[in-house]
Amino acid sequence: MKRRLNSLRFTAICSPVRLALVACFVLLPIPRQLCAGQTAAVRSRERGSTVKVKPVVFLNLREYLATIAAVSPKIVASRLDEAAAYYEARSTYAAYLPHLSGNAGVGYIHGRTLQGFINPFGGLPSSTDNRNLWFTQEGPSLSIPVYRDGSFLGINVPPEVARKRAETQFVKFKGSLTEQSVILTATDAYLQAIKATHVLEFGTRHFTLAQEEAERVENRATSGLATAEELGVARLLLESSRASFAAARGEAVYSFLAVAALLGRDADTVRIQDSYPEAAPLPDFETIAGISSVQHPKVRLQEAAVRGARANVELQRSRLLPSVTADSYDFQYGDFHGDAANQWTSVLSVHVPIFDFGEAYFATKSAGMKLQAETQRRLAVQQDLQKELVDAVVEINQSTGNLGRARGEVVEAQRVVTRLEEQAKLDQALLSELNSAKLKLLEKKEDFEQAQYELLHRYALYQEATGGQWKWIRR
Repeated sequence: MKRRLNSLRFTAICSPVRLALVACFVLLPIPRQLCAGQTAAVRSRERGSTVKVKPVVFLNLREYLATIAAVSPKIVASRLDEAAAYYEARSTYAAYLPHLSGNAGVGYIHGRTLQGFINPFGGLPSSTDNRNLWFTQEGPSLSIPVYRDGSFLGINVPPEVARKRAETQFVKFKGSLTEQSVILTATDAYLQAIKATHVLEFGTRHFTLAQEEAERVENRATSGLATAEELGVARLLLESSRASFAAARGEAVYSFLAVAALLGRDADTVRIQDSYPEAAPLPDFETIAGISSVQHPKVRLQEAAVRGARANVELQRSRLLPSVTADSYDFQYGDFHGDAANQWTSVLSVHVPIFDFGEAYFATKSAGMKLQAETQRRLAVQQDLQKELVDAVVEINQSTGNLGRARGEVVEAQRVVTRLEEQAKLDQALLSELNSAKLKLLEKKEDFEQAQYELLHRYALYQEATGGQWKWIRR
């Protein structure tokens, strides 16, 4: 039995050693100048004369989030969507302005004359001598939309263009929501990495202490000083501690992999701070609620949807009216024998909707209903936003209370350990009780670590609820 426990102890000694090596690559203290907000330091070194190691970057949470905002594919994609929508709106506006183009072609004439309502070839020579001939034509053409879709010569902003511009704003504020979501995810990953490292430290100490207690109880059982029940309890405690240690080690490794993955870098090229950032005080609720009700991306997004729906109503109404287009052509004709003629043609076209079985009318009614729906949806967004802010503040207060209780439990457990340490110096029989108290203290510290993480996570959620109008990290 002793041999087996000694084997376990050897494994426990090796495991913390391996863990320490991994921790050196996973989490190192951040340099002081980084905490002061200076530019992130980059270190590089060479192994031998030819092999180079990738540069290692040290980032505190603020710098980490700034980097994420610059390189995140989701955020970059949202910015590209905004740019695409902007150029689409400009393209739509250009369609309401005059267009100049060139025409060129080759034709064939057969017969004595060309008769018809319009004879654009009247100026061609040799068309009455019953000769079949080929000819060429080229020249510019100008198309002017005089009045179309409620726009006169493109001077006023056409409703279709206003709708496209509203869609651009919609995409812009949708991208702002995406950015806040990505920042929240990155913040949570960073905080989890810090928490997992601290919990791993406590788990390692807990596992080592559990092994020492199991070995002590087994030695006492061999001497007949401990019962089989006490030995069984010690072994169960050891197995539980081993499982918790393995889980904490896995969480530490994978949480840091997540931190590096969001940056698109290898895990061994990133270092982060080893302590939680300090949270800023909560803003006045009425002030931040008033700002968010106007400036929050969700509100701005819905306002853009309302503007788009209003522009669509104007667009459908304009299609009930006539449209006017002016087209001009300058043709120069010539045959392959050098003869040529020039002709200028201008046409003013008026399109008047007369009867369409109510297609345009019902489209206008539908657009009006959609406008009313978007207006009501904007009010609903503002109401939901107020509730989100209230719920976020309530959860922060609850987490603050949980953190206070966890801190008090750690202080009480530490007081018990200190008292038992003094008593154990005089009575060795209290070693079992002392070890149990130390194990309980480590568990309370893990609970305190979890409570601290939960509180900062709630702060990050509150920042997202405000739409980024308030930053939770103290400057």
